[in-house]
Amino acid sequence: MADTGSVSTDPLFVGLTRPTMIFGVSFKFFFLNFFVAILSYINSPGLKVLFIAAGAHLVGYIICFKEPLFLEIYLKKGEKCTRCKNKSYYGANSYDPY
Repeated sequence: MADTGSVSTDPLFVGLTRPTMIFGVSFKFFFLNFFVAILSYINSPGLKVLFIAAGAHLVGYIICFKEPLFLEIYLKKGEKCTRCKNKSYYGANSYDPY
């Protein structure tokens, strides 16, 4: 009997809709981690910075495995859904006249 109502995904479609990935993380996260690691290494030279960057990359890999665009979603939320100064007066975000 045929499976009616089941959803199937085409691997080509999934591959074309994913963002650019470098070492398992998104392009933006990779360069954010890279530049933070380079700046940290310049300020405090030592191999511990590389281990911290590798740990951050591992956390990013785990998150990107579930949702590849998590950084873009978080940045867009911070851009569009900021808290306004008069939230306590209205009880919700509203247009900010300041």
